[in-house]
Amino acid sequence: MFIAPSLNVVLLLVFYIILSTSFLLQPGVMVDVPQSPFLLAPQRNPLIISIAAAPLSSIYFENDAVTFDELRTKLKEYGGRNHTVIIKTDRRSAVEQLAQVMTVSLSLGYPTVIATSEEQ
Repeated sequence: MFIAPSLNVVLLLVFYIILSTSFLLQPGVMVDVPQSPFLLAPQRNPLIISIAAAPLSSIYFENDAVTFDELRTKLKEYGGRNHTVIIKTDRRSAVEQLAQVMTVSLSLGYPTVIATSEEQ
């Protein structure tokens, strides 16, 4: 009398755990990056900065919208050469924002990479 309901609960939990992992999404900001023929090896300890295009043009670091001053202070906390900064920028984002973000990261001593998509 107690075996069938408990077996039912156990099987439901197993199926829930198995199926729920396939529905998880990666957090972050969707960015439509330009194509590039160059490939870069995977980076260790990357710091990812996303630049979204207008009309809601903003900069994201650690999934939080930041200003240039906040970005500079957050990057100072990490210390330079142990991390690589990867800048993911939208095709339609302002080049001035990209240049300012690169200036901030390079002035703090970070190796900086601009992320693009592969040619299709």
